[in-house]
Amino acid sequence: MIRKEQRRKLKEVLGYHYTEGVLKILKEKKITSRNNKPYGSSMIRNVFNGLNENEDIENAIIALFIRTQEDVKETFEERNRILGIS
Repeated sequence: MIRKEQRRKLKEVLGYHYTEGVLKILKEKKITSRNNKPYGSSMIRNVFNGLNENEDIENAIIALFIRTQEDVKETFEERNRILGIS
């Protein structure tokens, strides 16, 4: 379950439009609900907000967090390289 402190940090990095990214990761990993249907955005939000527990969705949220952090770092480094800042 995602705790309040974790949710705060996740939201700092992911912002409010994270469900599409999580859905993409779940699709990449071929993770579906019990009845073989893709999870919906509402289920992802419920897990994110601690209303439901689902380890697969929680792992996808963390994976998105890691990807987003890496993207931000690469962008920051690229900008500094372009600007000649070490």
